[in-house]
Amino acid sequence: MLKLPIYLRNSSYYLHTRINGKQVKRSLGTSDKLTAMIRACQLLNSTRMDNSKLPASLFNLEPDTVKRYEIDLSRGILKSDGVEDHARMLEALALLKGASVAPPAPVQAPYTPEPLPQAKSKTGLKLMDLIDKFFLLKSHSKPATVVAYKNVAKETAHFLGNPFIQDIQLSDITRLQENLAVKNSARTVDNKMAVLRTLFSFAKTQGYFFSENPAKDRKILSEKDKAKAGFSIFEKEEIKKIFISDFMKKAKEEDKDYYWSLMLGLYSGARIGEITGLTRKQFRTTEDGINYITITDSKTKAGIRKIPLSQKLFDSGLQEFIEGKDRVFKYPEKLGKGSGNAVGKKFKRHLEEVGIDRDKLVFHSLRKFLNDYLLKSGMQYEPRCQVIGHEIDDTNVSTYSGDYSVDELAKIMQEPIAGLHNLSGMIKTDFS
Repeated sequence: MLKLPIYLRNSSYYLHTRINGKQVKRSLGTSDKLTAMIRACQLLNSTRMDNSKLPASLFNLEPDTVKRYEIDLSRGILKSDGVEDHARMLEALALLKGASVAPPAPVQAPYTPEPLPQAKSKTGLKLMDLIDKFFLLKSHSKPATVVAYKNVAKETAHFLGNPFIQDIQLSDITRLQENLAVKNSARTVDNKMAVLRTLFSFAKTQGYFFSENPAKDRKILSEKDKAKAGFSIFEKEEIKKIFISDFMKKAKEEDKDYYWSLMLGLYSGARIGEITGLTRKQFRTTEDGINYITITDSKTKAGIRKIPLSQKLFDSGLQEFIEGKDRVFKYPEKLGKGSGNAVGKKFKRHLEEVGIDRDKLVFHSLRKFLNDYLLKSGMQYEPRCQVIGHEIDDTNVSTYSGDYSVDELAKIMQEPIAGLHNLSGMIKTDFS
């Protein structure tokens, strides 16, 4: 088959060659290779090239005269389709021989043209504009969430040169992800990609963005990897070291806010922000005299819950600590960091003081410890999830079953909580 300087780009063939020292690039307006060859020959003929050594019939091709014989002298390949095609192949060989055409050059990789730069948008939204639109409709979002999203948007806009969102492509997010990975953990990179994924999904839904979500499928960690990379769980001996320590005894006298935030962390399994944000009204008592706290603001629906508390805590000073206060703990709400940041920092010093240096042990590890402790104490899955505030992915339980009452939870937890009294240095007792 006649070799011509044509290539397929997108859905159309192009002719790309040099004529009289000038580069020629023309669309042939077809995705059919045979038609493209015919048009290329006609176009070459119309340029009146100096082809005196080759018969004009090679360029004056019509669709019904073109056959699919193949001549590849570099590899010694001659192919034809039928008697007429064979005759035309021999005719072409004779013409080539008579024209004294130089031996064909070695086969080279096909020409791949440079992609044309995408036209930049002149109007539209930029990332910070999109953030404003997003939180206009998500006005119920927590201040920490707003700050986190804005920080990711600012970082992305700065890195990419503050483009219109419609100009942000897959390759841009790839470059950003690789740049983030230099100074951030895989979990942090995934979290930032999740923010961008949410923003672009919102933009597409609202009609501000029309391409494929560039942050889609950009997770580095699998669910299994996430579990491995998560916080560790305290062991019983470590709990004893933490709570039966001079550091803790000193805190009970000199820093009661820190002391009681740790005690509530161990006995309730609540998150640090849920604890340090407690008000006096959230401490309540059932008709049967069971003390409990009600968590009214959490990251999930299941996190809105009621957690029974040991009477021993109140007898040991908790009642006195919460009396006469509106907001129980002194820690202020810091934009983007919640109210538990100071506790987390001091807890790190606490662990160093008592000689606990295992990796990934933080305040959240107390929450993990309680869940693990209740599990190993024989507490069933459903009431345990209710106390910890975990979603239950089971229709029979989540849809067709009611919650346990605080009194029922207190009775179920009575034995394991008595064990916690020993681990934390208190006398063994029950809820009553």
